[in-house]
Amino acid sequence: MIKAWFEGLPTEARWVSGGAIGMVLVLLATVIFHMAALTLDNVRATARLEPRIARMLGYEASAAELEMGAKRFSTSVDGLSYPSDDDGNATGARLQQTLRGFAEDAGLIVVGSQVAIVTPEESADQEEVAARFDQLIVDLSLDGPPLALDAFLISLSQHSPALASVSMDMQRKRLSRRDSKEMTEFLSVRLRIVALRVAS
Repeated sequence: MIKAWFEGLPTEARWVSGGAIGMVLVLLATVIFHMAALTLDNVRATARLEPRIARMLGYEASAAELEMGAKRFSTSVDGLSYPSDDDGNATGARLQQTLRGFAEDAGLIVVGSQVAIVTPEESADQEEVAARFDQLIVDLSLDGPPLALDAFLISLSQHSPALASVSMDMQRKRLSRRDSKEMTEFLSVRLRIVALRVAS
């Protein structure tokens, strides 16, 4: 029916109708081509972004685990070092007092003690981990029997934050004739004890 109608049109009208139909077809083909190109670009962009999206989803899924790990690390650091929230000199004085208390409880005589604070800038050790801590160094001179020294070292090893004895110089103490024979095993000990404090 459309064919009969088209053939019944005059020649000029056929040309105009044919041209209009051709333009509509070209326009339709152009729209379809653009839609196909946009779809292809979107597919490519999705393929490019897919690994990133998957990685972000993985981070989101493991966020709770990462937070738990950070808390465990923070707890470990708390057990190994003094916090940075107080003055280094005050921490050093408290540490000195703690060590004197350990010595007296063990039955040792504190002859002398001196505390020094070494900051990361002053330290010769430039490792990244060491750069995060101040070193609290206590030089301690003690007199007493070997059993008392053992008790002191046990108290030292059980303290939290951790304390480390980095050097020990021991000598038998010379006793006067008036001292009893029971005191022949009397020691004079020089210790260097180090604690860490989170650098502020």
